Amino acid sequence: MRFNLGFFLKEALTNIRLNLLMSVTAVTTTFVCVLVLGAAILVSGHVEGIIGSVRQDVSVEAFFSPDETQDRIDEVRQQVEAYPEVSEVKYISQEQALADFKDTFKDNPEIYQDLGSDVLPASLAIQIEDPSEAEAVAGKLRSAGFTDENLSYPQQTIERLNSVTSYMIWGLRAATALFLISSILLISNAIRLSIFARRQEIEVMKLVGASDSFVRTPFVFEGMMQSLVGATLAALVVVWFNYLFVDWARDYLPFFPISASAINTFLVLVILVAVGAAIGVLGSFLSVTRFLRV
Repeated sequence: MRFNLGFFLKEALTNIRLNLLMSVTAVTTTFVCVLVLGAAILVSGHVEGIIGSVRQDVSVEAFFSPDETQDRIDEVRQQVEAYPEVSEVKYISQEQALADFKDTFKDNPEIYQDLGSDVLPASLAIQIEDPSEAEAVAGKLRSAGFTDENLSYPQQTIERLNSVTSYMIWGLRAATALFLISSILLISNAIRLSIFARRQEIEVMKLVGASDSFVRTPFVFEGMMQSLVGATLAALVVVWFNYLFVDWARDYLPFFPISASAINTFLVLVILVAVGAAIGVLGSFLSVTRFLRV
């Protein structure tokens, strides 16, 4: 029998109408599955964007202890300026550090109103020509008497970001896998109910010579349509949430280089919808194939 798209779509819509409750359940589960997957993609993408931004602006900060003499500070500064990996060294006094802190939190003066100039340590802001040399410069500073607590450089930030977010991303992946399996099973069960309700019609179709693919196709379309509805809704929510998050981060997380360009929203949209379609096709295909073998 020839392929008739109109017939297959009509049959799929009829099956969905007859099994509306199971169809809504399948759509909802697919929605949650794709939503969790989208959240994992957003977290991973923004973390990679932050790490990339940190690597582009490579500097090492070395903080002096409060009792360090000015002569010792000048001596260390001269040593650091002689490092071949260093392009520029800037000395930040305690007074300058406090002024920078006040400028950063100028909208929240209650944070610094009781702070004295001796609260924040003096430091050296060391600009590195090659990002890969940050660890080497940090090693030399350790040899000069600085400890890990007195040093701040991109690799430390990157490691901390990876440590904090890795568990979150793996948790989202595990939740996605769980909902993925649930979506496939629910769609499979919804299709199975449709098959059971129309088993006599299917038997007649088989008797008059309908092929397995002809019998299977409307149910595959049904599962794909169910999952596409859930996946499309979830994908749109993910893209909308990403825009909201970027706008919110600009106002409330000014220290984090979060940018809308870190996420290719069109690509995310395509991936999520494609995953949803695959869930529906796989679930319905497995269900119908099992029935046709009986």
